[in-house]
Amino acid sequence: MSFFQVSHLTKTFGGVHAVEDLNFEVKKNSITGLIGPNGAGKTTAFNLITHFLPRNKGNTIFDKKNISHVPAYKLVRNGIARTFQQIRIFPNLTLRENLLLSVSHSYDSWWRSLWKINETEANKRVEQMLKEVNLWKYADAPAKNLSYGQSKLLEILRCMATDAELILLDEPAAGVNPTMLRTVEKLILDLKAQGKTLLVIEHNMPFLMGISDEIIVMENGRFLMQDKPEVVQQDSRVLEAYLGR
Repeated sequence: MSFFQVSHLTKTFGGVHAVEDLNFEVKKNSITGLIGPNGAGKTTAFNLITHFLPRNKGNTIFDKKNISHVPAYKLVRNGIARTFQQIRIFPNLTLRENLLLSVSHSYDSWWRSLWKINETEANKRVEQMLKEVNLWKYADAPAKNLSYGQSKLLEILRCMATDAELILLDEPAAGVNPTMLRTVEKLILDLKAQGKTLLVIEHNMPFLMGISDEIIVMENGRFLMQDKPEVVQQDSRVLEAYLGR
């Protein structure tokens, strides 16, 4: 059953087609990988889906609702959250504050939300999330003090804190050591177990193939194929896209 659908998504920069007539579907409560060689248009597609870039044409349907014209800042209220290839956290805020902002996303502003949500419950939720990834001892430290891998974890936790139904992760495993990679993997699998739907860009193929239900392949801004990981890995078109003829 299609939960999220991209139709005819297109983006040009001058005469260059970064994304061209892209079509794919993501099933509810699944982990779908998005792969392709460097320059295939994966992150551009994410930026078009989440309206960080204007599209030339195309529609995005989420849970039977057309979200093609929903502004980026309202997408989280519609149930969509994402991480970025270049980490985007609030470096001068504490880890606790970073997550409380996300817990409070459904209100007009973070300071007003503090009056409207149960502060005790919000803090309990933040504590639970930070303990899950062994970051609780840093809860009241500035986020800028975190290592690169810890910052990746915090960004994923912020998506979790929004309680979004569709989560887009842009290279969650990049630059992460093997121990932390297992924590990232557990977070992603836990999200699926909670009924969430995930779309994941990743260059770490063993990692992505091991967690994904399906893989979407892009090449030169276009859809190449979509199938189960074991099928994608054996497809001659995919091997050619990565390795050449």
